[in-house]
Amino acid sequence: MADMAGNDASKNPETKICEKLKDIKNEKKASDSLYTAYGTKRDSKEIARGYKICCLDKAKASYDVYQDLMSCIVLKNYKKVGIIQKNVDEYIKKDDELEKLINESSKLINELRVKMNEANNAACVMVNCVKECILPPKPKTTKGKKGASEQELPDDISKVSDLLTDIKDKTTTLTTKGQNAFNGVVNIAGIQTFTNTGGLKGFASKLVDTVKIFNDCIAENVKSTEKDVSTYRDELNSIVEELAEVSCTLYSEGSKVKGLYETSKFICEGECREEELEISCECVDKESDCNTTEHMAKQTANED
Repeated sequence: MADMAGNDASKNPETKICEKLKDIKNEKKASDSLYTAYGTKRDSKEIARGYKICCLDKAKASYDVYQDLMSCIVLKNYKKVGIIQKNVDEYIKKDDELEKLINESSKLINELRVKMNEANNAACVMVNCVKECILPPKPKTTKGKKGASEQELPDDISKVSDLLTDIKDKTTTLTTKGQNAFNGVVNIAGIQTFTNTGGLKGFASKLVDTVKIFNDCIAENVKSTEKDVSTYRDELNSIVEELAEVSCTLYSEGSKVKGLYETSKFICEGECREEELEISCECVDKESDCNTTEHMAKQTANED
């Protein structure tokens, strides 16, 4: 016979309490299983959190290394090679201008040297012609009592002779200086060719390209490691949130297991138990459940 609530009215209180104890036992076993599962899940989240912390530390260390490289080495050297390339371009430009000036000077000095040689030759011809055709021959010397003495030339003839000698000496000197100047320009041209500043252009260009590749590589690593730091930070935060959720669920299941155990214990051993009720607690395997529950309750308490 059943009552209005659908319960079997024929069951006595002992039977109902025993059935309730079985329900508590089953619910406690389910909570025990969930507690174990969430404990395992929490341990895995703890390991994952440690791994993410390690990854974050490594990413930060790499980011700091590349930032230091960028600040202490790359930027200043990239700036320096730019200045070097600019100076080399200016040197090459000046070298081209110098080469043009050397060529022009060499041409002018060579023309001057030729004219000086012609002037010197003409002066020699003129001197010889004047001496042979215009000036009288040197007078013969006479010996006196006191020794030989050369007769002096007339003043006009002497002046002409001195002037011709001066002209010849000056043309000879100018010819020599012209030749020296030409030789000097030739030496300068040789030195200018030997310096070969144009050869520095390829070196400077290659240096700039190499440093630029290095700069781009470090800049890319700075960006990638910065992204890694942000990614690992987000993943760590996510793991921490999941760990907090799992821990709360674990503590909740642990409290539930402990509460069900205390409820079962109160029913079986409570001070308010009626002596007239003959409740058989053997139906719930009290001893086994109590040992397991006490262990888990202590573990939950320690974790709290």
